Amino acid sequence: MKSTARLIIISAVLLSLSLTGCNFQKYQVDLDPTKRFELAKAREAQSPIAAIEEYSNISREYSNGDAKSTSDTLKFRETAGEALFRASEFGYAQIDPAKLNVAGMNPVAKTEMESLQFQIGDKAHAAMKELVYQLGDTPAAKRAAEPRFGDSKNMTLREALEHRIDTRNMQLLSYKIIQGFVNLTGAIPILSYWFALLLIAVFVKLVTLPLMLKTYKSQREMAKMQPILKEIQTKHKDDRVVMNQKVMEAYKEHGVNPLAGCLPMFVQLPFLWWVYTAIRYFEFHFSNGQFLWITPSLAGRFPGIVAGNLGQFDLILTIIYAGSNFLTMRLTPASDPQQAQTQKQMSVMMTFMMFYMFLIYKWSSAFTLYWLMTNLISAWQSYHFIYKPNKLEAAAKAAQTIDIKAIPDSGAKTAPKTATSNAGGGSGSGKNKKRR
Repeated sequence: MKSTARLIIISAVLLSLSLTGCNFQKYQVDLDPTKRFELAKAREAQSPIAAIEEYSNISREYSNGDAKSTSDTLKFRETAGEALFRASEFGYAQIDPAKLNVAGMNPVAKTEMESLQFQIGDKAHAAMKELVYQLGDTPAAKRAAEPRFGDSKNMTLREALEHRIDTRNMQLLSYKIIQGFVNLTGAIPILSYWFALLLIAVFVKLVTLPLMLKTYKSQREMAKMQPILKEIQTKHKDDRVVMNQKVMEAYKEHGVNPLAGCLPMFVQLPFLWWVYTAIRYFEFHFSNGQFLWITPSLAGRFPGIVAGNLGQFDLILTIIYAGSNFLTMRLTPASDPQQAQTQKQMSVMMTFMMFYMFLIYKWSSAFTLYWLMTNLISAWQSYHFIYKPNKLEAAAKAAQTIDIKAIPDSGAKTAPKTATSNAGGGSGSGKNKKRR
């Protein structure tokens, strides 16, 4: 069990490092990146996606280039920033809505073009965020911050790119649903946006509650089965075939399906993915919303720590989210001490992994706030439907054991009385004999 837990933890760490783009490899790159940029430029006409990916590859390789001197390091950073700038600028040009209104375009071609623009927009925006957060001191980042982009030439490149992506997203049903939740309270910056996230989180939990109840029931049944399973494992530890057979017989005898808790979780995944994408589509619009300390005034006093709006990254909220993630995992009771230790390690490791990914990707505070609310509701559900019932059941068993021990033994009570009576009788007879 311990080796399995270590393997899972190591895999989680490696997965998080790979997903966040951590690269410890040093690349041998040319000081003059002209040929690499010419190759990426040539791919713009062939495949927009391939072109943006090539720009991203240039940025990654030069960011991790094997520099021989300080000047080389500075040159490589500038090249990496330039590559991300070109990827963002090219992506911005490609997602022009006018390209979807070409006369004579059939519906199939239009759908394919829309799908392509979605992919281009996501990759271009990812490149822009990396440029701003990782290479913000480069000349390319400073050029991107100049207000010379957009239809009116008065926006920064990031603002123009996000505005164009947001305009495209407005036509989606999921976008309109979130917009409806925001409009319920009048689109008030200090209330409507975070309250819309709360309504979505509650709605999702209510819809998935029947499935979660089945999961909670399965977890309680499995916890009750642990003493029986442990006895079987101890008895047949030398014969795994017989042990597995006996385990399945025990499940069947007690009417427990060991996979019953997994199916509801898988059924929820498509729905949860839809919610995730819906929030991402509306993400740029959350720049109009605020939440408690997430305000422009505090953001000016604590730059990089406090977000100015719900569309920006907030470090404090991310730390609170990490704590809620740990709490949610710890509230799931373990069936034995060994599993409790494994669960403790996993809760720490998974919390660290998620916190690290949030820091690297700089996800908006709206996205973080939604998952914080979801975690808090999940923690309450785990406490109410699993942790509390298990504690009450354990307390009831303990009280029953105490009551059984407190019942006096009738034989033990009678013996002292008889002995006292005999002693008294003997003493009395002795006195009578003396009197006589």
